[in-house]
Amino acid sequence: MNTDGHGLLRVFAIAAAMVSVQAAHSGGPEYEVTAIIAGFACPPFGLAAVNPSALNEAGDVAGHVTCPAGVTRAFRWTAKSGLELIPMPPQTTESRASAINGSKVVGYHVISGDEFGHLGFLYDFETDQFTSLGTLSDGNWSEAHGINALGQITGFWGNNLIGFWKAFIWENGKMIDIGPSLGKADSRGFGINDNGASTGWMGVGNIIDSHAFIWDDGKVTELPFIPGGFTSEGWSLNCHLDVVGRGRFFDPELNATVWRAFAFINGQPINLGTLPGIEKSFATGINDDQTVVGFAQIPPLVAFVWQDGKMTALNELIPPGLGLDFNSAHGINQAGQIAAMAHSDDLDATVGVLLSPVGTAVPGDLDNDGQVGVKDLLILLGNWGSCEDCAACAADLDRNGVVGVSDLLILLGNWG
Repeated sequence: MNTDGHGLLRVFAIAAAMVSVQAAHSGGPEYEVTAIIAGFACPPFGLAAVNPSALNEAGDVAGHVTCPAGVTRAFRWTAKSGLELIPMPPQTTESRASAINGSKVVGYHVISGDEFGHLGFLYDFETDQFTSLGTLSDGNWSEAHGINALGQITGFWGNNLIGFWKAFIWENGKMIDIGPSLGKADSRGFGINDNGASTGWMGVGNIIDSHAFIWDDGKVTELPFIPGGFTSEGWSLNCHLDVVGRGRFFDPELNATVWRAFAFINGQPINLGTLPGIEKSFATGINDDQTVVGFAQIPPLVAFVWQDGKMTALNELIPPGLGLDFNSAHGINQAGQIAAMAHSDDLDATVGVLLSPVGTAVPGDLDNDGQVGVKDLLILLGNWGSCEDCAACAADLDRNGVVGVSDLLILLGNWG
């Protein structure tokens, strides 16, 4: 039983047993249901809809839950604690979580009657500390959208009365405006990797001339438009500086301009296309194995996985008969786990789902020989200490930027 400050909400989570039956689909990744995350009761409307937005390396999920009556609250879900609403300041009318790393969750909250009512936040479940990220001079608004192992945060700030927004990096308790270094009238920050590189878009407007960018310690790389289109946006990036997001694309078959999933992988822009019969697509996450997740929409809303040049509906990659219809995927971790949203026939509600690849490599198998043993222990000990490059630090099993005791315990826990 969990309630917010108003004592209005009851939350619960249903943990599903591992489904060991493999999907009938062949030629692509296959997934099993690790957990189903259900929302609190919203009498007389049934259950609140659960909207996952991200997950961390431990498989903890963050996002927001919404009642049909309009109450929206940021949450974190863990296998141990279930669904927990993130504590907010008094008079908060809305909150949404955008990213999670370790025990830290970021997003934004809205406070009724406050001059600065729409502000990014950081909440640490380990220390039970809420931090408002605030905004910069001339601003009255901010959102946080990404956090990495170093505690660096990216997002955007601005003034909704004047109408400008700029990307920021937040670190060591300070918001840093990176808009000037991008050199464009408008910019947004959405993703940040464990080396501190961030991505987003910059331009006059996202439907006019936006370019995805990579900002890396002050160095700006402007990415191309989506092939065949005239904009690009970065929503997520991995440690290899591969970026995914969306771009505006003219589809000659539809004779219309539509959004299409965009990627910049191995230094090349890619139009990821869309699922058969669906107009639009959006890429929301990518891991270091270059597996991409996202969703396609109009007419239906369908989650997808893109790998090795092929986009596949997530519904085709799970065992049949589960009563789950996956409509979006919003995060993938290095183990290949996916945070997705689905309609549950059993609950007649929108739920969050944590999916895990069938036959996932055991954490700690650093030499990829199918077992965890002495060789793996020696690799871990040989990499002990801070990770200077997240792309070359496989021994950092919990992706916190350091190879240390927590990683050793994960390896020993999977010994054999």
